[in-house]
Amino acid sequence: MARASQLSGINISNDLDEEISEIQITSVISNKYAGVESFGFGWLATGWNYATDLRYVDTKVSDESLGNWFSREIFTGTKLRAGERGHIACQPWFNEQYRHYWMFKCNIGGKRFKINKNNAQCNLWDVDASSAPSFVLHNVEGSTVRLTMIMNS
Repeated sequence: MARASQLSGINISNDLDEEISEIQITSVISNKYAGVESFGFGWLATGWNYATDLRYVDTKVSDESLGNWFSREIFTGTKLRAGERGHIACQPWFNEQYRHYWMFKCNIGGKRFKINKNNAQCNLWDVDASSAPSFVLHNVEGSTVRLTMIMNS
C-alpha cells in the first residue's frame, strides 16, 4: 500500500436520551480498490471494480488475510451524557485508493450496541486528511438507534 494519509481524531455526538459509554471504533483499510484513482479509466473502471470484487471485508477479524484488509486500528472513548459531544484523540490512517470500512460499538444506557454489520463502508479521500469525521448517534422511528458517519469529503 503506497500513499497514506491520516485523520485528526473522531468527533462523537450523542443525540440520544441516554448516556453512551465504552465507545469503540474500528477503522479498516481494505485490500479492495476504491476505483477511479487506482485504474485511471474514470467511472467505468469504478463500476467494474465494485461489480466484480465481491470479497468480504470483516472489521472484527484480527487476521488481515482472513479479513481482507491491510490496516486495522481500534480506538476507544469513554462516556458521553445524553446530548453531549466529544472527541477521540487519534489519527486513523487511510488511503483513498482503497475502500475503507468501519465498526462502531458502545453501551447505550448500560446495554451493548453495535452497528448491524461488520463492514460498514465509508470511503475516505485525500481531502479528508487532517480532518475529524463525525459519528452521530440518534433515534429514528422511536427506539431505533442510527449511526450517521459524516466525512469532510
